[in-house]
Parts: sequence; structure tokens; C-alpha cells
Amino acid sequence: MRKNSAILAAVAFSVIIGLSFMFVKISLTYEGQLLILAQRFTFAFLVFLIFLIIKPINLRLYQREVTIVLIISLFYPIIFFSSQILGLDQTTVTEAGIIQAIAPALTVLLASIFLKEHVRKVQGIGILLSVVGVIYLQMMNSSGSYDFHLIGNLLIILSILSTAIWQVMSRSATRTIAPIQITIYIMVIGFIFFNVAYFISGGSANEYMGSLTEIPYLLSILFLGVLSTFGTSLLSIYAVSKLPVIQVSVFNNVATLITILSGVFILSEPFHYYHMIGSLIIIIGVILVNVKKKTRNSVQKGNNLLYFILKYKHLF
Repeated sequence: MRKNSAILAAVAFSVIIGLSFMFVKISLTYEGQLLILAQRFTFAFLVFLIFLIIKPINLRLYQREVTIVLIISLFYPIIFFSSQILGLDQTTVTEAGIIQAIAPALTVLLASIFLKEHVRKVQGIGILLSVVGVIYLQMMNSSGSYDFHLIGNLLIILSILSTAIWQVMSRSATRTIAPIQITIYIMVIGFIFFNVAYFISGGSANEYMGSLTEIPYLLSILFLGVLSTFGTSLLSIYAVSKLPVIQVSVFNNVATLITILSGVFILSEPFHYYHMIGSLIIIIGVILVNVKKKTRNSVQKGNNLLYFILKYKHLF
């Protein structure tokens, strides 16, 4: 039952992340990056307070655990959200979604380094293909009359790397720290950091409150704060506390698909032939990273997305 709940958490996490790119892009048409980050963490912080009132939680941590949480917070939320919003300001949701497909490959690589999880030769080829797909995408962007989004896409890659590091570190941290404790602490740190950064940079309280009168912007911030910030943090940490990090990373493919579709069909962003080629190269790489390992008598239960869909189809 716990494993089923963890899989549902991973699916929900991926769907919300896939839609969050679109809502970040919408919010950027109204306000600047720092204000968006400050407000989304303010709403996440308010939800956290309500959560604590409904269900009081012991937040006491030992000194070593506080250090671990602070290191995790550096990558998520600080580096992750900063690089994501800066990247989306300089690239398209479609391209960000395509690049996001390399997340499982990066997670597998980091898990092999820090968690000592074995990487097979086919997985190594898959990681290489994923990187080649991203490089191809950048080369095609820089040629002809297409827009060149190198800086924006590099920032998206940085945000993906931060997510992978966060998931790997969270997997280790949840052995001694409850997932909800980690979630609450990183929300508080994000709330303090981004709000202080906003006001130090010259932001005003009038602008802070006045911007929320725009309904589309307010709805975007509510989604980003409540679901995409607090919700995904809790769901992701819960999932990696119950499942291997590599298995959780497979569900990033769902986020990638939703991000690309939202960019093309909702935001009407262009989708060129080279986007399709780059996507296919990356997806093939991701499939190789998560391919099942065959044995003489059976197929080992691995990280293949098809395996999870078939086994847990009653959950969808």
C-alpha cells in the first residue's frame, strides 16, 4: 500500500511540475522574477502554517540534521527556482520541456556516484544520447533564422541538475529525517530567502500587494505557491523516501510530455522539425537509461516506465 501511495505521489508530482512551466511563463508576462518567487513562497508558507494548525508536527532537529537540511535547501529551493525562472524568461516552455527529459539520466548518474547504484553499459549509452539530444537542439537553435536560447536552456539544465541533487540527497536524508520535516524547513528557508532578496533589491509593499489584483497572475501564483512549491516538495520527498531515486525519476517523462503539450497547444509556441528530432534522441536515451535488465528466468523489475504502467494500471 505504501509503495502504491509513493507511485501516486510521483505521478502527481510529475503532472504538477509539467504544468508549472506554463504558469511560470504566464506570470512572467505580468511581473519580474524576484517578485514571483517571493510571492509563490509566501503562499507556500501560508499553506504550511495552515497545515501545522490542522496537524501539529514536531520540527525539532539535531545539529547534524539542520546542516543536512540547509545543504538541501541550497539546491532546492534556492538554486532550482532561481535558475528555472531565469531560464524560462529566456527560452520557451516547449524547449524547457524537451530539455527536462534529461532529468532521469542525470538522476541515474548522480545516484550511481553518491548512492553507489550500479550503472549498466546500456544506461551509460542512454545518458550520452540524452546529452547529444540537448546539444543537437542547441546547435539547431543557433543556425538559420531560429531563435537562439543558449543561456535560457543552460539555466534550465542547471535547474534540472539541482532537482537531481535534491532528490538524491533527500533519499539519503529521509533515513533519519521525516519527509514532512524536510518539506517544511525548505519552505521556510525559501520564504525568508526570496522575500528578503525582493525587498533588498528595491521591491515595495505596494507593488507586492497590488500585483495580486490581476486575476490571471493571482491564479498562476496560487498554483505555483500551493501546488508547485509546497505540494511537489512534499510529494517528491515522500516518493523518494519509499522508492529508489531512479524509479521516481522515470516519472519525469510525464512532466516532460505535459510541459511540451502545454507550450505548443496552450501558449501557441512554435514546434519545429528539429524539436521533434531532438525529443526523439533524448527519449531514446531515457528509455535506455530505464530499460529493464533481463535475466535467464525473468525480467528484473527495473525502472522502465512501461513496467510501472502495466503493473499499477489500476491506479491511473
